[in-house]
Amino acid sequence: MIRFIAFFIFAAFSGLSLSHELSNGYLTLNKASNDTLSGELLLKPEDIGRTAGLDINNDGTLTWGEVNRNHNLANGYIQNNLVIRDNESRCIVAVAPPSMRDISAESLLVYPLTVHCAFLNDVSVRYTGMMNDFPTHKLLASITLDEQTSVHVLDSERSFITVSPQDNNWVSQFGEMVYQGIWHIFIGLDHILFLVATLLTVNLYRKNKRWVKAHSKRHILKSTVILVSTFTLAHSITLTATALDFINLNSRIVELGIAISVVITALNNVFPMILRLGFITFGFGLLHGMGFASVFGDLNAQSGSLVMNVMAFNIGVELGQLAIVTLLLPLLILVRNVKLYSKAIMPIASSIIAVIAINWTLQRW
Repeated sequence: MIRFIAFFIFAAFSGLSLSHELSNGYLTLNKASNDTLSGELLLKPEDIGRTAGLDINNDGTLTWGEVNRNHNLANGYIQNNLVIRDNESRCIVAVAPPSMRDISAESLLVYPLTVHCAFLNDVSVRYTGMMNDFPTHKLLASITLDEQTSVHVLDSERSFITVSPQDNNWVSQFGEMVYQGIWHIFIGLDHILFLVATLLTVNLYRKNKRWVKAHSKRHILKSTVILVSTFTLAHSITLTATALDFINLNSRIVELGIAISVVITALNNVFPMILRLGFITFGFGLLHGMGFASVFGDLNAQSGSLVMNVMAFNIGVELGQLAIVTLLLPLLILVRNVKLYSKAIMPIASSIIAVIAINWTLQRW
């Protein structure tokens, strides 16, 4: 059994040891005239420093001197990876030297953009920056045409969008943010593993300091509803509060806390110290909500649509979470009858999750 556990732990380290990159960027484009867009591209210094080669001495620290001296490198990188087109042709993107701005407790480089097009009506944006080096990189794009603003998230799965003033309505915007909420759950392995670790013992209960199977399906369903509802309530509170800028905590602290929450939850399955899981789930859910809100780091003061975007994204998160629970719960009900579940399967699965999360914790420290 020890060799069996060791094999799975080694496999967890080998197969899932890649860092969970914390990489976000922001793009704003506003129609200034019939042939011109003005805006900004905001990127993390370490991201653009690594991908565009601004960090010449490769010491991992990007200085302001390196940013200024190597602006031509950043300009070339942005020109190659941010392609904007009108109805007929590719637009010319002019990139000015950057300044610094704090967004969601992070210091970002702000590159002013001036985009010259033949004639502006529909606008297409293709963005491929950072994604080779940071696979989970996301760009929040806010595009305003004829006083209509739309918000889209560009990532490795969808690097191209087309925005039209005629199609820019609240229904399509709402659907876009619901989709992003669902997708954010499915690509957020740390959130998924926390949910899995939390549910691994809903089909068990403690008796004489041992895990034994719960015979009542009703009890399992009730426990699941309580834990999932508690987690949902908690992360909905902080997702909304963070996105609306009522709470502002450094994202690296949040991501570190999320990794630690997965470690504690998984280890608590193997070495139970906290049996009232509702309290710990609520507390950690508050932390995960701030992680969910990272995609909203800045909506550039588009207050008219901000509340709707937050609500839609939150609905998407809940739908994604519900899909995972719907798939997992019948399996947990079934495997509780397997004798080895409480003695081997659950502890091994929890140990694998704990090892993965410990690796994340070390990477995010």
